[in-house]
Amino acid sequence: MGLNVGKIVLAMKCMTVGQLRKKYAEVFGEETQSRHKDYLLRRIAWRLQADAEGDLSERARRRALELAQKSDVRLTAPKKKFSAPPERTRVAHLKISQDDRLPMSIPIGTSPAAPPPVTGQWITEP
Repeated sequence: MGLNVGKIVLAMKCMTVGQLRKKYAEVFGEETQSRHKDYLLRRIAWRLQADAEGDLSERARRRALELAQKSDVRLTAPKKKFSAPPERTRVAHLKISQDDRLPMSIPIGTSPAAPPPVTGQWITEP
């Protein structure tokens, strides 16, 4: 009789992280440092499914290894950021024109609705 992994996973969704860590130790035979519930659920479900239905075939393993060897994977980040030498750097000046579909902009303080500027002197008492 086959193992119904779907029912087990549904039951595991109700477990606490501590219970999942114990289940992980039962399934994998070693402790885990993770306390991420979704990660633990996925790992345990994967192992249960692999045990119930069989792991990857040898052909699939060889193909995965072949693809991994062909890929150009960067394992570490670049040491320093790229920057162009100053002699090759140009400053661009952009001319921004008014869009005809928008109303014309009016400088602040020149609108007909703006109050006139206040002028006067401060009066200080001697």
